[in-house]
Amino acid sequence: MDFEVVWLRRGRGTSLGLLFVVGVIALAAWVIWQAFSWAREQVDPPGDPGAPVVLELPPGSSTSGISTILEDAGVIPDATAYEWYVRLKGGPAFQAGEYTFYENSSVWETLDILRAGPDRVAQAAQIKVTIPEGLTLEQIVDAIDETPDLPFTGAQFEAELRLGRRTSVYAPAPGELPEGTIEPYEGLLFPDTYFLATDATAAELLDQMIGRMDQVMTELGYGRATELVGISAYDTLIVASLIEREARVPGDRPKISRVIHNRLVAGWLLGIDATVVYATGDNVLTVSDLATESPYNTRVSPGLPPTPIASPGRAALEAAITPVVGQWMYYVLADESGRHAFSVSAEEFERDKQRCQDLGLCG
Repeated sequence: MDFEVVWLRRGRGTSLGLLFVVGVIALAAWVIWQAFSWAREQVDPPGDPGAPVVLELPPGSSTSGISTILEDAGVIPDATAYEWYVRLKGGPAFQAGEYTFYENSSVWETLDILRAGPDRVAQAAQIKVTIPEGLTLEQIVDAIDETPDLPFTGAQFEAELRLGRRTSVYAPAPGELPEGTIEPYEGLLFPDTYFLATDATAAELLDQMIGRMDQVMTELGYGRATELVGISAYDTLIVASLIEREARVPGDRPKISRVIHNRLVAGWLLGIDATVVYATGDNVLTVSDLATESPYNTRVSPGLPPTPIASPGRAALEAAITPVVGQWMYYVLADESGRHAFSVSAEEFERDKQRCQDLGLCG
């Protein structure tokens, strides 16, 4: 069999085709390289990190939330690139707080800063509970009910208190209090401003209030009350509650304390109408109220009432344990500012009382 050999000559068209293919490949490589370079710059921008940037990253921030904050502050070039990197490589557990980042940083440099933790940890969301001085337990329960966003009610707080799982180290057991006691837990909760987590319980607030009262009493020397003022720590707490309700200006507290201690030593009736107000629950007292037989009526019952009549603050607690030196046995309102006049003799007291009546401050 005969074969014919055919020779083909490459023309210009074939060369151009090869050049086209090479050009397409080169273009594709260039596009890929440019895309790669651009992508790399989104996670690792050229140049050194720049100026420090202090940012507060709030609690509950997501990865996208953090990336947006970082991009807006110029720390990273692109939030999306940051998010993709974290998805592929993973990121550290995030802790809210204040961080110092740097402008023009790489994603991994930024993640290292997050991994190291905040310069200052962010405060968790808190609820402020303010209990003023001089409130009764009933009024404290009302104040709790009136505090916005608390996760428990005043009734739940009171129920927790009455379980008796926590009480002051200076208080007698409720069963040891005399007959006629109105509220065995009165005066044991320190008036102050407390900060609670949004998921706090009534028991946590109770622990803080009782613990704070014990702390302040201990700091002021109530463990040595018998040695310092001749009565027990609990009785001194009762005196502090009387001072809290009687004193209207700070300078009067130590003097009112001295009058109460002097009367106790002398065996006199205290004659403090605030105790009657506590028993009746009415600020307007009648003649029959003042004559009522009650352990809280210090006009007819000798000594201290069975319990405090309010929650005293630190200043009243301090005055009760450190009364100023003096022989005063009486006091009465002296002016509209609430200042009292103090006297030693009955004659001086009657003179001061007449002035009080002339000013329309006394009945």
